[in-house]
Amino acid sequence: MIDFGIFIMNRIILLSVTCLFAFSAQSFAGGYLEVREAWNSASEEHQFKVGAGYNFQNGAGLIYQSAYNTGKLDQLKHSFDEVEGWYPLWKINDDLTFYAGGLINSTNAGSTTAPYAQLGYVITDDLAMAFKYRYNHMNYETKDLNKEMNYNDSHQLILVVNYKINDVLSYEFEPNYYLNSNEYNRKNGKDHSWELNNKFTWKMTQAWRPFIQLSWLDRDVGNNAEQYRIRLGIRYYF
Repeated sequence: MIDFGIFIMNRIILLSVTCLFAFSAQSFAGGYLEVREAWNSASEEHQFKVGAGYNFQNGAGLIYQSAYNTGKLDQLKHSFDEVEGWYPLWKINDDLTFYAGGLINSTNAGSTTAPYAQLGYVITDDLAMAFKYRYNHMNYETKDLNKEMNYNDSHQLILVVNYKINDVLSYEFEPNYYLNSNEYNRKNGKDHSWELNNKFTWKMTQAWRPFIQLSWLDRDVGNNAEQYRIRLGIRYYF
């Protein structure tokens, strides 16, 4: 069942942010809009996400996203809103840059704050990589494995490798490793889990960039199945 109050409120927020980025893009390059559909094989559920972002010339960036659980395409329930920003603190040399960033994620249950540090390295004109450490802090308590109230926080290590295959096709490989910092299990029944993402982006025009991402999200013991995810989306650059 659709929660129309939350849906309308978030449509207004998204429209406001979208207009802000669109207005900024008239004077500065780097603004974009994105829509994306996802399907998880273990839960057999879909998720729809919309977002708007802006990349500044110095390497800084901002992005706002809003996601909805569409179930088996039979509902539209708000999942989360998220705002993320990053800034290049130290350009070590022409190829190596240190970034600081963070995001705030808001759900009906509460919010998450996740600061991170990232080291980006440009290897060639066609190949670049980045290593990121992020700490995900839940701003509300839940019961842990010992039935005590605690914060379900986690460490997250991310490697991103971007490769330009040709003038119109690019590939991104992004493995993630999660390690819970308190007495909680992840969906695989352990205190740690893996996520492996493979993304292909097609530069259809200067403005339109459709993409597909294929992922393995470790095991889901609740559904007694491996988790595979397919994301299909498109990004429009102003």
